[in-house]
Amino acid sequence: MNHSQKQRLLWVTLIMALVAGIVWQWAPMADASKRLAALPTEEQNVASRDLPLTEAESSIFGKANVVKRVYAIRDQKIVVVVIDGTHDRHGVHDPLYCFRGAGWTLEAQEELDLPRGKARYVRFTKGSTRTEMVYWISDGKRRHYSPTRYWGQTALRRLTLGSSGAEPVLVLLQPAGREPIRWREALDEFPALLEL
Repeated sequence: MNHSQKQRLLWVTLIMALVAGIVWQWAPMADASKRLAALPTEEQNVASRDLPLTEAESSIFGKANVVKRVYAIRDQKIVVVVIDGTHDRHGVHDPLYCFRGAGWTLEAQEELDLPRGKARYVRFTKGSTRTEMVYWISDGKRRHYSPTRYWGQTALRRLTLGSSGAEPVLVLLQPAGREPIRWREALDEFPALLEL
């Protein structure tokens, strides 16, 4: 192959890469909005009300699709936040960064078994205040809590124009007050959280 053929091949490759980049950037991607909309607001032993995003949350989540509700599951009150990052992947990130950045100290963490995957339980302290959280990432079929795996899933999804699977969402659960939550009992009472 002579010099001009190599140069032509290089230009063709560059143009193809640019076209592919534009297609990937602007190709419409199916989001998880139907899964978020299917999250019930009322069920037997469960009631909820929507919560507004704070100014800081709106800034962090950007164009991500977010559901934020407080659920009363029997005698427990839990704040549920579900984030679909289809239109802004930066809205989905490791929740530990936010807590640490806000001055909380990680006190304990453990892995929780879920149907078809795992969640992470974490407990934080800040002065004399203590809080806890359970979170996982779900594509509707499998669950995990790895931000790195999330980024890999979403990158592959964009490269394949959505044919590699459904958009993963981040599911965060926190107590609505200061009382610790009986997490296993709450998830058993409200299995719709595991269908996201």
